[in-house]
Amino acid sequence: MTTRSALFRLLFWTMLGTMTVVGALSFFQFRSALQSEIAGNLRFGATAMMQRIDTFLFSHVENMRVWRGLEVMQDIRVKDVDKRLSNFLSNLRAGQDKVYDVLLCTDVQGRVVAASEASYIGGNAPSLSGWHTVLGQGLDSISVTLSSGGLGTSAIVLRSAIPNAFGEGTIGYLYAFLDWRAVQDLLDGAVNHGARGLLLADHGGHVLGASAALRTQQNLRQLRLDDWDLPVEGATSYVHKGTGLGYGELLVGVATSGGSPPFEGLGWHTLMIEPTTVSFGPIWALLWAMVGVFMVTLLAGLWISSRLSDRIVSPIVSLTEFTRSFRQGQPSLPEIPSGATSEVGELHRAYTEMIQALEQSREQVVRAGKLAVVGEMAAIMAHEVRTPMGILRSSAQLLQREPDLDERQRELIGFIFSETERLNRLVTLLLECARPNPPHFMLHDVPEIVDSVLALLESRVERTGVTLSRQADGDDILLSCDREQMMQVFLNLILNALSFVGEGGRVRVSTHRDEEALWISVADDGPGVALEFREHIFDPFFSRREGGIGLGLTIVQQIVQAHGGTLSVGESAWGGASFNLRFKHQEPVT
Repeated sequence: MTTRSALFRLLFWTMLGTMTVVGALSFFQFRSALQSEIAGNLRFGATAMMQRIDTFLFSHVENMRVWRGLEVMQDIRVKDVDKRLSNFLSNLRAGQDKVYDVLLCTDVQGRVVAASEASYIGGNAPSLSGWHTVLGQGLDSISVTLSSGGLGTSAIVLRSAIPNAFGEGTIGYLYAFLDWRAVQDLLDGAVNHGARGLLLADHGGHVLGASAALRTQQNLRQLRLDDWDLPVEGATSYVHKGTGLGYGELLVGVATSGGSPPFEGLGWHTLMIEPTTVSFGPIWALLWAMVGVFMVTLLAGLWISSRLSDRIVSPIVSLTEFTRSFRQGQPSLPEIPSGATSEVGELHRAYTEMIQALEQSREQVVRAGKLAVVGEMAAIMAHEVRTPMGILRSSAQLLQREPDLDERQRELIGFIFSETERLNRLVTLLLECARPNPPHFMLHDVPEIVDSVLALLESRVERTGVTLSRQADGDDILLSCDREQMMQVFLNLILNALSFVGEGGRVRVSTHRDEEALWISVADDGPGVALEFREHIFDPFFSRREGGIGLGLTIVQQIVQAHGGTLSVGESAWGGASFNLRFKHQEPVT
């Protein structure tokens, strides 16, 4: 695969992937927002419809409350001999714009005494079941039922007991048959013969009524809404299969009767539905528009990717040809191709400078090789430094015994002692770091080793006012180790801590053992170790202390690793540094 084809594919697929992801995200976000908006609208429509039905029922329930208390209702006792009650019921029906199919009054035995239509008089009260009692207590209650089930419903029947105005008990019942077409008119008016439909269901999920478009469905009589989400109260919305209604998927808004206080409602449900093909019609139009834009953009992207890959690759091809000619002994520098981008032009300039520097670097490479050999020889000869240092120290001791030395001469001799001692420590550290001695393992008590180191530092600690303490879970914490090397570990770590804590500071050595390992930590309340330094603090010659060599912690790490342990640095409980040693459980070595 050539660079040109690789760049072309990269640019093309990047553009294609970006457009696809952005387009898909935009489409689904817009679809989700539209669905949420339509679902909310359906919930609102279903709620408003349910409130209208509740208000419709409540108004007629209140009519029953008023009518049953009228004096004319007492004519039931005299069998309405003068037809005054029947005329009253007929006038009521006519005054209600024929919302009522019929109004009946019966005696306590259920025989019709008076009616808005004379043909009902003398007959028996309707035999109905499923009465739902609402409002009031005792004789103040009103019962509601349907004259028949399902879509064959012809009327909503209200029944109220008529109290005896001249004594106790009931003298009969008032029946009101509400025309079911009034409810259907409410459903039809809510959807206005549009794409949406309305269903009215009772508390058991039986369909009671539907808007005009849905009433034509053949399967509507057998439709049960058991598997539909019908909330006990409030409203909800969701997507549901519309197989029983002759649709694919439906977006549904459901509301439950909440009554119209003090009317408690009948627990009915209104379902406002809309096919998703209608709801998401604008989405599909948007999708086709996006596909058209996508294709145009894709063609433009192909052309741009081709041009851009050529523009990027041309300078690289030029550099390749120059490299071949340079290897063949033609040192002429390449020219920047016209039309190259700024980054490619910078690459040409950097490449040209590199070629120019190659010749100059050849001699530097040879010289660096010689310096490396000299460095190796210097490392070997470091072992020989101690001999002249010993001679210098002995000579200084002899000069110090001279009785006629003045203060200036004694000061110079002191410089010789201090500098030779410092040089001797540096050589010792170099040798220890380069060639550490293997440990001699024996079983030792760790707290006892720590106490020995603390005793060595007691006088120094007293001068500085630092609190140096030891904390251990027990006195018998044994470890198979080299005692001298472990003393060197603790000594270096404690000295390192003392060099950073101020006067009156705190340094604590703590040890404890768990089921897996022995843990030892040296913690202080100094400034701590910054996060950016923790990875390099054990590197040779890395030091944050003025005058430090940077080999102490390196040697500590080498000793700990030789003992099969690990060393890490963290933050102490006081906010300072904490150097943590961990040694696995091991069999004692003798």
